[in-house]
Amino acid sequence: MISYLEQYIHNFLPGFNLPLLGAAFFAILIFILAVYILIYQRLIRDTEAKYKRWDFIADHTIRDAIFFDESTSNDTDALSVPESEKLNIPDRLKRLLKNKKFRFRLMKKILYAKSDVSGEAGENLTNLYRLLELDKGIDKMLQSKSWYLNAMAIQAIGVLELKEFRDHVFRFANNKRGLIRVESQNAMIKFDGFEGLRFLDTATYPITEWQQIKLLDELSHLPDEHFTGIEIWLKSVNDTVVIFALKLVRTYYRFELYDQILECLKHKNQEVRRQAILVLKELPNPQTAPILISLYPGETGKNQILILFVMSFVSSDEDIPFLMNLLNDENNEIKINAAKAIASLGPYGMDMLESHPNVNAEPLSQIIAQIKEESK
Repeated sequence: MISYLEQYIHNFLPGFNLPLLGAAFFAILIFILAVYILIYQRLIRDTEAKYKRWDFIADHTIRDAIFFDESTSNDTDALSVPESEKLNIPDRLKRLLKNKKFRFRLMKKILYAKSDVSGEAGENLTNLYRLLELDKGIDKMLQSKSWYLNAMAIQAIGVLELKEFRDHVFRFANNKRGLIRVESQNAMIKFDGFEGLRFLDTATYPITEWQQIKLLDELSHLPDEHFTGIEIWLKSVNDTVVIFALKLVRTYYRFELYDQILECLKHKNQEVRRQAILVLKELPNPQTAPILISLYPGETGKNQILILFVMSFVSSDEDIPFLMNLLNDENNEIKINAAKAIASLGPYGMDMLESHPNVNAEPLSQIIAQIKEESK
């Protein structure tokens, strides 16, 4: 039976073969798709090859800068940089610098390389960055509406220690974009050391766990010094600032802040209280054990276990009745930590453990056996 469409076409185009037209149309589509795929694959290969050439040139230039030694350089045609240092810049790289994509790629490579080196090699990379005039684009990147460009510019300022842009960094320290805040705060530490922590005075956004780790790592490379401001940060309305301040107290053993730490034990945020409990482990004081015991009933299960852990370091014989009572708790983790706190008091503590009415019953007998094994 001839379809309506075929009948219609036959009426106007006698002898026309519709199935043949469909097959031809399908073949043309297949041909176009095949050509498109071939062209696309060729473009991908060409792009990958181009990037490999770029990376080869950039990597060799960076490597030469890292290992550059002016005392052995005799190239009188090399371009000059500050302090009369000379670095050889290949002509092909000079030409590629006109390409914005290459400049951006090279900029990132120099930053990554500078993060892994220091001393003279690091200074050479900063000189290379200036010599290539990559620093002339910093102002434009800082003013860009792209948050990614803002963050990269601030990272470059900090990593390469571009001191002429130092004053621009602080205004980004409380930016709504997390990455921008992180780079700005890190740069402030690089420039000003402990004084760079002043951004905590006005921080309204959370200081993430990851950023706290990064900041503590940056500070660990600095000479220890008695810095101020922690008292203010411990009272911040930003809970993450308080948590970070507590970590600073614990890391730098700020014994004079003991009373302020006790105030943090009353904080509404469980994590703040948790960090305060951890701090007390590092600040020995005869008041600590009685205070922790008084807090124990009202704390969360997680913090109760932490209190018992800290008790292993701060308890005395006077605390044994409290700890012995916890050996009857239904929570085995509490039993284990209470037993360890008792055992930390030495032979007398072990004698008290073994005098418990349930010493031969599970799980207490197993807990005591484990403690004895760990103490060997």
